[in-house]
Amino acid sequence: MIKKAEMLLLVMGAFVLLFNGCLSIGGNKQAEWKPAESVSRPPFIHTVKYPGETLPILSRWYTGNVNNWEALADANPNIDYENMAPGTRIFIPENLLKTTEPLTQAFIDSVNQKSKPVVKEEKKKPVSQPRPQPKKDEDFDLIGPK
Repeated sequence: MIKKAEMLLLVMGAFVLLFNGCLSIGGNKQAEWKPAESVSRPPFIHTVKYPGETLPILSRWYTGNVNNWEALADANPNIDYENMAPGTRIFIPENLLKTTEPLTQAFIDSVNQKSKPVVKEEKKKPVSQPRPQPKKDEDFDLIGPK
């Protein structure tokens, strides 16, 4: 019977040391979880549909910041981003992506409308015609050859 009591005491002591050691090793710090750096999602792909799509417009729509257009240009080095024809595929890096909703023609039109400079028409002043001078007595019309 003593052997069972000793065994029980030994097992209980081991549990106390184990749990006490686990709690005191880290103190009150909680372990931080970090994702594996090698895991990354593939980039989002946008296909150009509308005329007038530019990298700044795509950047503003998908990333929320028009200034990210340079990052999009870096992610797509083989495209002519000044002349993007319909069907051109643009890769948008996942770390910049804020929305995956498709770009709309209305958004492109609203951005293009805002970017056009407002030209104020100046009111043209009428050009005044010179007044005819009254004829003096000395002035007379010649008739015939001189």
